[in-house]
Amino acid sequence: MTHDDGHPHRHVAFAAVAVGTFMSTLDASIVNVALPTLAEEFGVGLGAVEWVVLGYLLALAGLMLNAGRAADVLGRGRVYAVGLGIFALASASCAAAGTIPFLVGARVVQGVGGAMMNAAGPAILTAVFPARQRGRVLGTVGLAVSAGLAAGPAIGGLIIDALNWRWIFLPNVPLAVVGALVILRALPGGRQSDAPAKPKAERTQAGASLARSAGEGQSSSHARRERYDVPGAVLLALCLGSLTLGLSIGGRGGFASPAVLGLFGAAVVLGAVFVAVELRHPAPVVDLALFRSRVFSGSAAAGLLVFVTVGAVNLVMPFFLSEAHGLSTGQMGLVLTAMPLALAIVSPLSGWAADRTGSTRAIATTGAVLAALALLVLSRIAETASLAGIAACLACMGLAVGTFQSPNNSALMGAVPRHHLGTAGGVMATVRVSGLLVGNAVGAASFAAVGTSERGLAVAAFVGAGAGLLAALASLARGKLPARA
Repeated sequence: MTHDDGHPHRHVAFAAVAVGTFMSTLDASIVNVALPTLAEEFGVGLGAVEWVVLGYLLALAGLMLNAGRAADVLGRGRVYAVGLGIFALASASCAAAGTIPFLVGARVVQGVGGAMMNAAGPAILTAVFPARQRGRVLGTVGLAVSAGLAAGPAIGGLIIDALNWRWIFLPNVPLAVVGALVILRALPGGRQSDAPAKPKAERTQAGASLARSAGEGQSSSHARRERYDVPGAVLLALCLGSLTLGLSIGGRGGFASPAVLGLFGAAVVLGAVFVAVELRHPAPVVDLALFRSRVFSGSAAAGLLVFVTVGAVNLVMPFFLSEAHGLSTGQMGLVLTAMPLALAIVSPLSGWAADRTGSTRAIATTGAVLAALALLVLSRIAETASLAGIAACLACMGLAVGTFQSPNNSALMGAVPRHHLGTAGGVMATVRVSGLLVGNAVGAASFAAVGTSERGLAVAAFVGAGAGLLAALASLARGKLPARA
C-alpha cells in the first residue's frame, strides 16, 4: 500500500473505515459480558436481557443488503458517514437508557448504523484502492474485525469492573463523530469521489464526463434510472429479519415450536415475493443478475459456509469451558482469544499473498479445508483434550479462517461492476452475520441433543467440519476471478 496511484485520500478513508469496522464488531461482542449486570440492575431475566444482543444482530442481518444498495445510489462516503452518525447517537442513547425496552430500541438503532458502515466500508476501499492492493486492504480490515471480536469481552469486563456498564457505549461517540468527519473530508464529492483517481493525462484525454461515469462504472443514462427500490427493501428486511429471528429463537429453545416454524414460513413466503418484485423492478435493491457470476455466487456461498463453521463452536465453547473445565469468565476469555488472535495475524498475510499471486481461489479453498480439518480434530479430542489442546484447535481455526477470508472477500468484491460495489459489500457483510447465526443455531441444537458438554462440543464441531468441506467445494467450483485493471 505504498504506491502513489489510486485515490489521493485513500489512506485517510482506510483509517476511517478501519475505525468504524472495529467499533461495529466490538459492539457485537462487548455487550455479552455485561448481560448478567444488566439483568441484575434492571431486575429482568435472561429472556429479556438477551434482546440487547439480539436486537443489534437482527438490525445488522436485516439491513446490510439494503444499506449496500443505498450506498450505490446515494454515495458510499455519505452512507458510511451517516451510519457513523447514527451509531454515535445510538451509543449515547444506550448509555443513557433507564429501562430494558429503551436499551433494546437504542441497540436496534445502533445496528442500523452498523449495517450502513459494514456495507459501505468494503465498497469504499474497493473503489479507492487499485485492484492489485485489494486483498491486502480487505485483509487489514479483517484484522480490525478480529480485533473487535477478540477485545470485546476483555474490554467490557475491565470497563464494567472499573466504572459501570454505561461506559462500554460512551467511547463510541467521539470515535464515530471523528470518523464521520474524516470520511466526508476524504470523499467530499459523493459518489464520484469514491473512485480511484486516474493519471492526469488519462483524465485529460477521457474528458470530464467520462471520468465521472467511470467513477461508478455507470453511464449517464443508467444514473438517470437510479432510484431506490422501497418495496424490495421492505420485503428484504422482513425476510431476513424473520429468518434471523427464527434461527436465534430456535437455537435457544428448539426449532419445532410454532413460533419458529411460523417465522421460517414467513421468511420463505417473503423471500419468494421479494424475488418476484426484484425481477420486475428497473433498479432492484439487489440485482439478482450478480448471482449469475460463478465467482460472485461461489464466493458468497463459501463465505456463508465458513462462518457457519465458526458459529457452530463459538456459541457452545464457553459452556464447554465452564462445565467441563470449570473456568472463570476471565480464564475463558483468554482461551477464546486464541482464534481471533490467529485470524488477525494471518488475514493481512493471506490478502498480500492473494495480491502477489492472483490465486484467490486456491488460497481461499485451502483455508476452508484447514477450517474443516481443525474442527474435525476438535470433534475427535473434545472429550479428552487439555486446555492447551483446545486452545491449539481454536488457533488453527483462526489461522484457517484468516487464510480464507481475505482472498474470498477480494474475489467477491472484484467480481462486480463498480456501480454495484455497495451491494457487494452488503452481501459480504450479510453472509458473515448470517453464517454466524446459522452456525450458532446448528451448534446449539447439536449441543442440546446430547447429554454432556464434552459430547455436545464434539457433535457441534463435527457438523461445523462438514460445513467447512462444503465451503471448500463452493470455493473450488467458483472459477477464477477475471483480471481487472
